Amino acid sequence: MALDIGTKRIGIATCDATRLIATPRLIIHRENLADDLMQIKEFLEENQIVSIVIGLPAGYEDTQIHIKNFAKNLDELLLKKIPIFFLDESLTSFEAKQIHTSPLSRKKNKFIDDIAASLILQRFLNSHGTSS
Repeated sequence: MALDIGTKRIGIATCDATRLIATPRLIIHRENLADDLMQIKEFLEENQIVSIVIGLPAGYEDTQIHIKNFAKNLDELLLKKIPIFFLDESLTSFEAKQIHTSPLSRKKNKFIDDIAASLILQRFLNSHGTSS
């Protein structure tokens, strides 16, 4: 599973059983830390997730700190039972916007966070050959 963590939304993507293809799955509209974490935990449990990849924006130190703190809270909530990996998410939002505005895109919502999460996960799958 991959997370694209923003200040307003969190995009979630998962992959197929063969761990070859990432798919956008869900966008969480952020309320507060506790609710955000519980929604992710419920999704993890419902989908039998075995690892998490979180996108980190290169060159944005304040944002990286925020995301790493979020990941730390998630890790503690999950009792450190699910490994968390970080991956450079450079240009995923730009790429997601290109996909979203494509005439071939069937997405009807105006948000791209789940698409960005799927791009993060696909990069991880392509470079590591494993995910959840």
